[in-house]
Amino acid sequence: MDFPAPPPEKAGPKRRFPPLLWVMILVAVVGVGAGGYGFWSLSDYAMKTAASPAMSPTLEPGTIVTYRWSEVGDIPRGAVVLMDLSAYPDASPSEGLAIQRVIAVGDDQVVCCTKDGLITVNGKAVKETYVDYGGTSGRRFDVKVPPGTVFLAGDQRNNSRDSQLYAGKPGDGAVPLDKVHGVIVGIGRSINAEPFPQTTAFVDAGLPGEPVSDTGFLAARHFMLAGISLVAIGVIGAIVTVVRSAGKRRRAAAIPPAH
Repeated sequence: MDFPAPPPEKAGPKRRFPPLLWVMILVAVVGVGAGGYGFWSLSDYAMKTAASPAMSPTLEPGTIVTYRWSEVGDIPRGAVVLMDLSAYPDASPSEGLAIQRVIAVGDDQVVCCTKDGLITVNGKAVKETYVDYGGTSGRRFDVKVPPGTVFLAGDQRNNSRDSQLYAGKPGDGAVPLDKVHGVIVGIGRSINAEPFPQTTAFVDAGLPGEPVSDTGFLAARHFMLAGISLVAIGVIGAIVTVVRSAGKRRRAAAIPPAH
């Protein structure tokens, strides 16, 4: 028995992968990479709230700061850091963290004070315009800072539990670098922080070293925002491209074949 031949396939538009769809997919992939890099870079930073008035007027209580918690390395004079209070001889291991300013580093001779109330570091008087002595002169000390440590003070010089209090006691108040948890680099939460103003007082006094320069959190934030934007553009563009391509195929299929 002979079966009839199957009817010829209806002519219609061939399915193609639109080039623009490839472009949109590539844009989205680049966005994922940029956003991921930004998020990964931002993980080097953390946040802390100033809990005491010791750093007033620079940092009032309740101010949120962003700090770089990864390996600190060399810390310049004038940097504001997050330190572990257990570094001080009368502290318990659970006392927590405090925000203080580095006024001398290893091998420095730091003395307070001149007749004008200024500290001297290696014989050079430092004009710290951010300091508030509360109407009295600073605490007296004369310390040779051991290598691998820093000497810290609050900007509220006579109302701060810092290295000054322990000068003349074992360790002379010097804080080991491994007790420094990070350097303050921003004001506000890391996702929207502004760069923290770094002092040039020590450089201006003729001491070597440059202020902290770290705006990596800004670059990380830009990468994250750019990544989110590119992913949104890529996804929306891909959807629009697929919808338009499907519409073109439907319209082409509706046209009767020519005889």
